[in-house]
Amino acid sequence: MRHRLAAAFALTLSALALAGCGLFGPEAYETDERSIEVDAGEDFRLTVPASPGMGQNWYLATPHPDDDVVRLTGQDEETEGSDLDGGAKGTQFFDFKAVEPGTTKIKLLHCPLGRCGGEFGDPAPSPSTSPFPTATATPGLDPEYFIYTVTVR
Repeated sequence: MRHRLAAAFALTLSALALAGCGLFGPEAYETDERSIEVDAGEDFRLTVPASPGMGQNWYLATPHPDDDVVRLTGQDEETEGSDLDGGAKGTQFFDFKAVEPGTTKIKLLHCPLGRCGGEFGDPAPSPSTSPFPTATATPGLDPEYFIYTVTVR
């Protein structure tokens, strides 16, 4: 009995340790976490709130991050509900791979209420008004940039 309990405890600790290492998915950073430190070779994800049914989308804007430091590996979105429910709230994901040590910036364009045109996954469109960098963690009602500083160790 003692060995089974010890084995179960060790298995639980191992699972928790591996979860912290990103084994069950990349480390995720939200809009309030814009200073990111990762190790070379590590995958990480930027997670942003979106309502595609209401015309709210995010785009990787120019200038793009330095490919020698990080690389975009994919984009995805998840929605809850349907467009009939008032816009299908959801989340958009931007997945990156940390390549080599260095520092770079990742610039995301937030486009609310269809003010920029384009669909998720398209290149960043030209917004109808000039966006500005935001210092808050909460996306507003105007187009704005969210700038992440990524340091790869």
